[in-house]
Amino acid sequence: MLTQEAVLVSPPRKRTIEPALVEATPPSKKYSGLIQSQKLNPDDFKKKRAGMCQEMSGYWVGPCEGDDFFELTMPLDLKEGEFEELPNIDRKFFAGKKPANEDEVYNEVADFFMKTPDESHFKGLKMMNSSRHADPDSKAGSKVKPDVGLHKTDDASVTIATPTRLGSALSPGEIKNWFLELFNDLAKKLGVSFESETNDAQDVRGQLATYATEYCARQHRTHLFLVYIYYPHVRFIRFDRCGALVSRKFDLSEDCTPLIRFYSRFSKMTDTQRGYDPTVTLASDDETKLAQDRLKAWKPKHVRPVFKMDVYDDNVEEEVEDNDKVQIKTEVCADDINVGAETLQAADENVKKTPKPRKFLVWGSLADPESPLGRATRGYPALEVTDGLEKAKDAPIMFLKEQWRSKAIERGEIAILRELNKHGIKHVPTFVCGGDLPDQVTKTDIFANEIGRTGGKPIDQRAHVRFVVLEVGRPLECFSSSKQMFQAVYDAFQGHKQAFDVCGILHRDVSGGNILILPKGGGLLNDWDMAVKVEEVERGPRAHERTGTWAFMSIDLLDGARRAHKVSDDLESFFWVVLYYSLLYLPHNKTSQLGLIIPAIFDQYSYYEEAKGGTGKSVAVTEGNYIGGRHSPRLEFDACMPLTKFVASILHKLNHWRSQARLALNAANADIILDENLPNPLSFEEHEHKDMEYIWDTTLRSSWPTNDAAKLQLVKKPQRATGRVPAEGTGGGGSKKRKSIHESDLESDDEEPQPKKVKSITSEAFAGGSKERKSKKMPATGRSTRLHNGSTN
Repeated sequence: MLTQEAVLVSPPRKRTIEPALVEATPPSKKYSGLIQSQKLNPDDFKKKRAGMCQEMSGYWVGPCEGDDFFELTMPLDLKEGEFEELPNIDRKFFAGKKPANEDEVYNEVADFFMKTPDESHFKGLKMMNSSRHADPDSKAGSKVKPDVGLHKTDDASVTIATPTRLGSALSPGEIKNWFLELFNDLAKKLGVSFESETNDAQDVRGQLATYATEYCARQHRTHLFLVYIYYPHVRFIRFDRCGALVSRKFDLSEDCTPLIRFYSRFSKMTDTQRGYDPTVTLASDDETKLAQDRLKAWKPKHVRPVFKMDVYDDNVEEEVEDNDKVQIKTEVCADDINVGAETLQAADENVKKTPKPRKFLVWGSLADPESPLGRATRGYPALEVTDGLEKAKDAPIMFLKEQWRSKAIERGEIAILRELNKHGIKHVPTFVCGGDLPDQVTKTDIFANEIGRTGGKPIDQRAHVRFVVLEVGRPLECFSSSKQMFQAVYDAFQGHKQAFDVCGILHRDVSGGNILILPKGGGLLNDWDMAVKVEEVERGPRAHERTGTWAFMSIDLLDGARRAHKVSDDLESFFWVVLYYSLLYLPHNKTSQLGLIIPAIFDQYSYYEEAKGGTGKSVAVTEGNYIGGRHSPRLEFDACMPLTKFVASILHKLNHWRSQARLALNAANADIILDENLPNPLSFEEHEHKDMEYIWDTTLRSSWPTNDAAKLQLVKKPQRATGRVPAEGTGGGGSKKRKSIHESDLESDDEEPQPKKVKSITSEAFAGGSKERKSKKMPATGRSTRLHNGSTN
């Protein structure tokens, strides 16, 4: 029987650029992850929105004609001879109306939506004005305020006082009372980008992407619908984890039938069709009580319900009883499931069918996805209830992980973990069960082909996978002593070494968020979703992709080196992990300079066609900048000489490696006479674990302090910004008489504006008030560092 202690958990936190990691060369930097891991002052919503715009760049698919959009994303099951029935709303409802501000637009849309003061035209739906109230249960930095939100009529959680509930909202809507075009419907004909490049357009695309991010982070979804009204026009958008399908624009003042069709069809859809994950359900009262008792060590900071999740094992052997018992190996994948008479031809044939799922209770994820695209990894301490609640009372707490994996990768994390476990590799997760969820794959890639999309970035299909491992660790920054932190990283180093030496597997994403401290001490190298066989790295289309978490990537990879990911890159990353957590959580002689040191070494980048970095790390290694050397006192940790020596020793080792590499490169590029009595500089050997292991081992065997538990050191705001990426959009686009989009829609999440007197939700308007705009031209904005070249948290 599996047993395990309940401990503080480790969230799958990291600043990886999920959409770009699998298919593209350049990973990019995610400032939201930077806030979480560095504990620096959070960026404001302006930067968040700019970051979302950058992440979505190239992944907006359109324009999709109206009929095509509805048939692709909201199909009706009509029998031959039947016609689509629509509510009796005047098709010229918006004709001749010129609202002077957004309040008036809200009222017009409310009148359109409501059949009577108490009844909607669209059965089962109600619309709330959420433009002035953030969700009280949202975490800091995530308190968005969509202009309107759709809810079920029986959703009692939304009221006039609390009109914004991201946990139960069906779909967001954004409303502007002026013409602000985000896309160019004539892009294909004109040979230009589908995405408008004005600052305002970039701003609002980032705003819509932010809504999608927060909705999907709070809910369990496969996709999300969004309505964008920029009076008098409207567009419909469908997001999933590989992109967003965008309809062409419709003029509501000429004919509002498209808007009627959208809400009419939406009202007739099932929850699954609306984008909800059918493998996740709300726990019963008894299940909730049990989960909150067993999982209380991981109680969410904000109010979150307990969910019951299905986990399908994609390598289970089932018995099918019909004359004889037949062993069947079942692999569950939406594209592989055959339903029809052919599968039932013979009772004694191997019949492929979906296995019965195992059931797990979870109570709030440890880290939410911070992007609308990519893997969207979430992790939960989980309690199995497959065999009932009585057995679950004494069942071990395990760790459940889910993400949207790229189907372009043949060997996913589950296959990697199975192989590592098969060979007895230590310091890696113990796989319990899991696999792809039935019928859950992204469709934006399919839509792109259907509408003949050109331009943009390649889009690879993703499949939703969920699996469970035995170990539940705690974050690296929760170490009880410096030695415990170092031991955990060294154990991860050893797990990496065994995986490489025994299985030929390279992790490729060594980071602080992927190293856990186990209950009884020691460490574990987690998150093997970017791992590959060495032979896969050295050949084929994946030979030159960059992967990893920006803060911990090697200098060469950050600099954009066009070569295969090497073991030396991961070895270097282990050092940056130790340095990073030591600087932030242990006392030393440079705490007053952390506001400069952390961004310079771990977050520096420049952008021209792709993100490049590593300059801060390079000068730290070769010149001793930031952490001491030629021009300033070297870094010294208070009463922790082993760590001081370790940092100096590894810096010396890395400097030597770089010197060797430069010598080999210079010799290879020059026509020179080589001395036969000296080592040939061209015979440069690749570095391996043994080249660093002695330093790690010697350091660990030193005398360490015992009373230096992690404590966040004072971090001052940097005096100057480094590597800021300028706005790509040029030209104006701002309105002359309105408040900045940033200021009006994304106020500080710590401030709640005073409510205004507006019409009641039960009559012509929505609940909650609306926004005002002041005369102020919108400034140009910077862009995020999340970049995609090709197809990608």
